[in-house]
Amino acid sequence: MTAQAAVRPEAEVMTARDTIRDLARRHGIRYERAGLDDWAEAVSRVAGDDVNLDETEWLLVALGRAEAIPDIENTLLHARYLAERDGLDA
Repeated sequence: MTAQAAVRPEAEVMTARDTIRDLARRHGIRYERAGLDDWAEAVSRVAGDDVNLDETEWLLVALGRAEAIPDIENTLLHARYLAERDGLDA
């Protein structure tokens, strides 16, 4: 047996998007628009920040609201998601 044959292939790493969806599924979390979401978007728009979250980012919002993952993990996962989505090196 060669040394190369003895090496196991690395486990496939999940994308940030898949990780977020998996966390939401495991915690039984779905994003449901809250009453303050419209207000927060309006305030952001008035401040000059037109924020348009996609489905995955809204799941992160829901995970945060449910306190399913620590805030720092939520932030790091969001940064990783944005980097992967935008094709940047994380």
